[in-house]
Amino acid sequence: MRIVKSVVACVGFMFLSGMQIHAESTDRIKELTVEKAVELARQHGGTSLFLDGLTTLSGEIAAALARHRGPALSLDGLTTLSNEAAEALSKHPGVWLSLNGLTTLSDESAKSLSQHKGSALSFNGLTSFSDEAAKALRHKQHLSLDGIITLSTTTATALAQHKGSMLSLNGLTTLQDESAAALSQHKGSKLSLKGLAMLPDETANLLMHYQGGLILDGLTMLSDAGGAALSQHVGYLNLSGLTTLSDEAAKSLSDHKGVLWLNGLRMLSDKATKSLAQHKGELSLRGLATLSPEAAKALANRKGVLSLDAVATLSEESARALSHHKGRLYLDGITTLTDAAASHLGQHTGEALSLDGLTTLSAPAANSLAQHRGSLVLNGVTNLSDEASGELSQHAGYLTLNGLTRLSDEGAISFSRHNGPVSLLGMKTMSDEAVKVLREKGSSAFLP
Repeated sequence: MRIVKSVVACVGFMFLSGMQIHAESTDRIKELTVEKAVELARQHGGTSLFLDGLTTLSGEIAAALARHRGPALSLDGLTTLSNEAAEALSKHPGVWLSLNGLTTLSDESAKSLSQHKGSALSFNGLTSFSDEAAKALRHKQHLSLDGIITLSTTTATALAQHKGSMLSLNGLTTLQDESAAALSQHKGSKLSLKGLAMLPDETANLLMHYQGGLILDGLTMLSDAGGAALSQHVGYLNLSGLTTLSDEAAKSLSDHKGVLWLNGLRMLSDKATKSLAQHKGELSLRGLATLSPEAAKALANRKGVLSLDAVATLSEESARALSHHKGRLYLDGITTLTDAAASHLGQHTGEALSLDGLTTLSAPAANSLAQHRGSLVLNGVTNLSDEASGELSQHAGYLTLNGLTRLSDEGAISFSRHNGPVSLLGMKTMSDEAVKVLREKGSSAFLP
C-alpha cells in the first residue's frame, strides 16, 4: 500500500473504473423504451451507466433512468435537453451526471439540474453559459464547463459565485484581465484553467489573489514576473506543465505558501533547486529526472513530503544526501539500487521511504533498507530470496510488499517475526503452512 500523497484530482476520476463497466455494450443503444430504461437502471445499480448513444430523451425515460443508483450516469450523446427531462434527471441519486453533448441549456433546465442529488455536473459541450444558469448551479460541488472558449466579464462574475470544490474552465485558451479579476473572487475551493498555455504578467497579478487551489498545468512557460506574482498565491498551485524554470522564477516561487506542483520539470539548475528547497509547503518534483549531489543535499533539508519519482538512478553521493531528509521520501522511478546507495537510504530518518520502482532486491540491500525506522514501501519487488526476506524481516515499522507474488515457507516464517504490519496483498503462490504462519501474526499481516 503506497503511502497516500497529498494530491488534488478531478472528482470524475473517482468513477473511472466503474464507468468502464458495461460501457461498450450500453453505448451502442440508440433508442430506449421506458421499460428498457427501468431495466438498465436496475441492472447497473452500483456501477456507472454509459448511454452516450442516445440522442433524444423524453421526460418519462429520463425519470426511469433517474432511478439508477450507480456512481455516474453519462448521457453525452444528447445535444438538447427538455426542461421536463432536466427536472426528471435532477432526481438521479448518483454522484456524477455527465451531459457533455449539450450545446444549449435553458435557465429553467439549469435550475432543475441544480437540484441534482449528486455533487458533480459536467457540461463540457456548452460554448456559452448564461448568468442565470451560473447562479443556479453555484452550489454544485464540481461544475465542469470545459467547452467554453471565451468568457465575458459578466459570465465570469456570475461563475465566481460558485461555492463548490471545483470549477473547471479548461477550454479557455485566453483570459481577459477583467474576467481574470472576476474569477479571482471565485468562492469555491479549486479553479482549473488547464487550457491556458501562456499567462500574461498582468493576468498572473490578478489570479494571485484567488484564495483556493489554482490549477494552471497547461502553462508551458512562465516569466520571471509571472513567477513573482504567483508566488504571492496562497494554497495549492499546480504548474506541472512547465518543462523549464528560470533561476529567478524558482527563487520567487520558493516564497509560495501552500502545495506547489512542478511535475513537468525534467531538469533544474542546482541554483534553482536550492531556491525551491526553501519552499515551506509540500513540493512535488515528480518529473525531475536527474539529481546532482548538490541538488539532493538542498532538497534533503526540506521537512515535508519529497516526491522525486522520475529519478531513475541514484549515485552514492546523492543517496547519502537524501538520507538526511526528515519527511516522506518517494523515489519510485529508481529501478536499480546499488548496495552502497541502499546503505545510505536505510539511514533515512523520515516517516516513509518508497521505492516502488525496484523489482528485485539483493540481500545486502535488504539488510540496509531494513534499518529504516519508518514505513518502507517496496511494491515493485516481485521476487525475493529467502535470504533477502530474512534481512527485511528485521525492519521495524510498516512494510509493504504488495507486488510480491511468491513466498517460500522460510520467507513466511521470517515475515511472521517482523516487528510491525506487513502487507502482502499481491500474493498468489504460497503453501498452506506459509499462510498459517502468517495468519498467526494476526491483524498485522495483510494477505489477499
